[in-house]
Parts: sequence; structure tokens; C-alpha cells
Amino acid sequence: MSPLLELLLAVVIGMAMGLSMALRRYGGCITFIFSTTSFVLVLLSFRFRFIGFLASGGGIAILLLILGMYVGLSMWAHLLAKAVDG
Repeated sequence: MSPLLELLLAVVIGMAMGLSMALRRYGGCITFIFSTTSFVLVLLSFRFRFIGFLASGGGIAILLLILGMYVGLSMWAHLLAKAVDG
């Protein structure tokens, strides 16, 4: 499988885990932890080369963009949990 497809699949699985945690209203911190952990575990299961990815041009920017999406998702989850509490 190509590295781009592995990265895309990891992002999709991470977002799915984050959305499931957000919709269960666990809050922002738990959502961020679960989505980021599932993203990393999927990449590790594919034996993705992090060093080569981060050393490439734009690798760190792509990683920061992905983490930014997960932070946005966790902020949304925090607002959902806060709306239920009160």
C-alpha cells in the first residue's frame, strides 16, 4: 500500500474514533487522546516511517494540520459535553 494511502486511512480512522467519542459526549480531552492514539497506532501497524515523513518537505506541516483537525474535533466535543451538563 502506498504511504499516502496509509496516511489517509490513518486520518480517517482517527477521525472516526474522535467522532464516536465526541458523540458519546466524553469531552474534549478524551476525544483528542483517542483520535490521536488511533491515528498513531494505525500508522505503526502499517510500519509507517515517521522519520522519513517528517524529514520530507512539508511533512511537519501536514502533521500539524492533522493534529489541528483533531484539536478542532476535541473542542467541538467539549462544547457538546458542556451543552449536556448545562
